[in-house]
Amino acid sequence: MMQASLTLADFAETDASGKVHILGAGWSVTGPQMGPQAVVGFIQVPPDHVGGTISFTLRLADRAGEVVEVQGPAGMLPMELGGQVEVGEPDEWDGTSDLNVAFAVNVTLPLPQGSSYTWSLEVDGKELAKTTFYVRSRPPSTPSTA
Repeated sequence: MMQASLTLADFAETDASGKVHILGAGWSVTGPQMGPQAVVGFIQVPPDHVGGTISFTLRLADRAGEVVEVQGPAGMLPMELGGQVEVGEPDEWDGTSDLNVAFAVNVTLPLPQGSSYTWSLEVDGKELAKTTFYVRSRPPSTPSTA
């Protein structure tokens, strides 16, 4: 069975070997000013899917479960990113262990403050992972030192 996970970070990139390099990972509260963010996905591919193509959709929804729309060159567009990855068979792989596929998407989104949002990852039409974050409406308070 295919499994997946999502992690939020400040920035991430995937190198030619398929490894993801991540900065500022693991947050779930941001803002109030939205800066760049990265969504990092990890898909565990079972042996029977190796050698094939995997289709995925990364989607951002608001608290009500509606897909967030963002301004694009041609007007408002749903915040959905789709793609496909091919999972090749590595040299000397014994064919019995799961293989990992990782990706990173960097975005800057003007999201309203004081609300929660959820990134979800669908693989071959099934939701396999999601992560929720909150955008503050005011800066975080600093602890007093008395």
